[in-house]
Parts: sequence; C-alpha cells; structure tokens
Amino acid sequence: MSNISKFTISIPEQGLSDLKQRLNLAKFPNELENTGWDMGTPLHDVKRLAKYWQNEFDWKKSEKDLNTLPQFQTVIQCEGFEPLRIHFIHSRSKAKDAIPLLFCHGWPGSFLEGRKLLQPLTEETDGQPSFHVVIPSLPNYGFSDGTSKRGFSNVQYAETLHKLMLKLGYNEYVTQGGEIPVNLTLKTIC
Repeated sequence: MSNISKFTISIPEQGLSDLKQRLNLAKFPNELENTGWDMGTPLHDVKRLAKYWQNEFDWKKSEKDLNTLPQFQTVIQCEGFEPLRIHFIHSRSKAKDAIPLLFCHGWPGSFLEGRKLLQPLTEETDGQPSFHVVIPSLPNYGFSDGTSKRGFSNVQYAETLHKLMLKLGYNEYVTQGGEIPVNLTLKTIC
C-alpha cells in the first residue's frame, strides 16, 4: 500500500474567522411574496442557516469528532489527467472472510453518508457478511483534490475509485453508490 498516509482534518483558525466575517457581511436579496420553495430555498431559511454557521456551529468540535474516523489519503492518476490526492475512509473488518465494499457518495453528499454504517458493516456477526469498507471523497469534492482540466467525467471517477481499491489490495470488491452512472461505469471497468 505505497504512498498511502493517514489524514487528519485541520482547518486553520484563520479560515474559520474568514467564514464568520463573510457571513457577517453577507447581503441577502429580496424575495418574491408567497413563493415558498418554488423559487429555491426561502430567504428566512438561508438567513437562519447563515446565523447558525456564524454564531453557533462549533467546527473544532465537529473536526475532533470527524478525526476519530480512520481517514487516509493517496495520489491517483487517471489517464490524461494530473495526479490527484484522494481522501478516503478505510475501515477493515476483523472477519477473515470480509468482503471489500466501495461506498460511493453522491452529490451534494460526502464521505459522511457512510459514517453510521461503518460499525454495523465491519462487525463480525454469525451468518451475516462483514465488509472492509472504503468511502472516498470523490475527486473534485470534499477533501479530495480537483482536476484543473476539462473532461473529468464518470469514466474518470470510476477509474480513480478502481485504482484506489487496487492500491488498497482489493482486486475484487462490491460497490454501493448514490450515483448510478459511476457505479455502472465501475461495473464496466471492473
């Protein structure tokens, strides 16, 4: 498992201060009367969320909690694109016959979609399958790098994830995902 390293979330305090300042300076648009959700998120909900993020949300507490997850990063290169640093969770089961599972999030989701499933999927249970769970932050999203070139599409997402699984030593694996095209592409590549 060459060039795989542990990953720790560490957002600098300056970045958090900058976010709070931007929220403080936000100028909100007017809203048409009686539109509800027909024209997008209602203005009162946007203002409520902005106030919450500015004054109440404790990022450092969340960061500490997120850093209890087994997070890693590695570099993967797709044909025709620059190498990308890919963030992922890798939680191995103690079961000797555990099945490798690639858990793909959708948009606008994140690797957190699979967080509550780690323990039940990896635990050894009589008569039930157990899994080695890999949950990547998709390229161009979350804590994974984004490409600077046009054309990175489902084929490249699938290639990246397949190369990640191979790098982790999984020549065969099953997939689960919120985005059908990526999973169909993965089935074609694998």
